[in-house]
Amino acid sequence: MKVAIVDDERDMTRQIEEFLERFRVESQMEVDARVFHEPRAFVENYDGSYDLVLLDVEMPGMNGIEAAKAIRGQDRRVSIMFITNMAQYAIHGYEVEAVDYVLKPVGYQDFAMKMKKALRYIERDAEQKLVLDTTAGKLAVKVSDIVYVEVIRHYLSFHTDAGVYEVRGVMREWEKELGRYHFARCSQSYLVNLAKVRSIQGNKCMVGGEELPLSRNKKNEFIQAFTRYVGGMD
Repeated sequence: MKVAIVDDERDMTRQIEEFLERFRVESQMEVDARVFHEPRAFVENYDGSYDLVLLDVEMPGMNGIEAAKAIRGQDRRVSIMFITNMAQYAIHGYEVEAVDYVLKPVGYQDFAMKMKKALRYIERDAEQKLVLDTTAGKLAVKVSDIVYVEVIRHYLSFHTDAGVYEVRGVMREWEKELGRYHFARCSQSYLVNLAKVRSIQGNKCMVGGEELPLSRNKKNEFIQAFTRYVGGMD
């Protein structure tokens, strides 16, 4: 796991490095931590190679919220966790899909618990690929690129970031296959990638840039699945 620590306070970055080393030993996993004291320089030179970015919220020049938004503009995959001494800043985490936040003064047990949660996100979002037997031939697609699957008569339309692909198949079989990657039915006709859900309002859910119907018989189950996903409980 490659971790970036972005904080202008050197005492804090040393403590986080020590905590990461302790977590590495306890969890018996590789942790490659890099420290950055200038948030703007980190953002401007961001190379997309990190699994987790630990961001202090209050920094001069560019604060952690601004840095997180800039990072999200380049990388939808990376996990972000804030370090702050004021819990009210946590509400901004939703805007950038942050994993969680760690309150100062930072204690190791709380830090380790949040790291375990971050690991679940990282493992969950690992790039998985599926082979689709489309009407135009076989095609390998990344699960993370699938926005939703739609039933149209005897075919399934896979709406992806790269385009729409038609596959002959049965929705219940794909629901079982994609269920392990956090897909859920919002209605009989739509199987949705929960990572692509932007909002749920009334009987509609915004998925990617599209509004999909949320049926009455699927609504509670779908909202529960989305809540578990956002909370990192699956």
